[in-house]
Amino acid sequence: MKTHESYNRPPSGKGKGSQDFLRQRLTNFGLTMIVMGICFPLYYLGLFGTVEGPLNPSQLGTTLAGIGVSKTHMLVLFFSFLIIAVTWNWIYNWVSLLTGSRMTCIKKVDNEGAVCGAPVSRKKVLHKKTGIVVPQYECINGHRRPEAHFHPVQKGTFSHTLWVISLLFCVIIFFLS
Repeated sequence: MKTHESYNRPPSGKGKGSQDFLRQRLTNFGLTMIVMGICFPLYYLGLFGTVEGPLNPSQLGTTLAGIGVSKTHMLVLFFSFLIIAVTWNWIYNWVSLLTGSRMTCIKKVDNEGAVCGAPVSRKKVLHKKTGIVVPQYECINGHRRPEAHFHPVQKGTFSHTLWVISLLFCVIIFFLS
């Protein structure tokens, strides 16, 4: 469902000039430099296995075992990452729904079926006929409705990648070590 702000935006990629192209190239170049800045120290610490260092994969297991980290500790760590990566958006959406945030008005504003789409606030009011306290949603345009549209947060690429990697590490630790 589109909100009132999304009707005024031009489609992405259309009608943009060379300034946006240069901005995108500079952003990508900056991100590449940041990743390089992170990878160089890891390389010289031996994480990639070509240089001797404290993070060299052949020495990393013995180093971790030396400080008391066991297979069970690693399994609990990656299983915790797995649980968090799978459930974070469910918990966030549940809390958002309970607090009444991330909701928009569904009042039809014209005969074509377009809705208002403005953000709403939830209030408790006394129902005139039944005398029961019920929620009422009021948007910034003054529409009052007994219901509103909820916009849930969905997992992105990062979250899906994190839970797949965590599951893979759990399987490796549990079955292959």
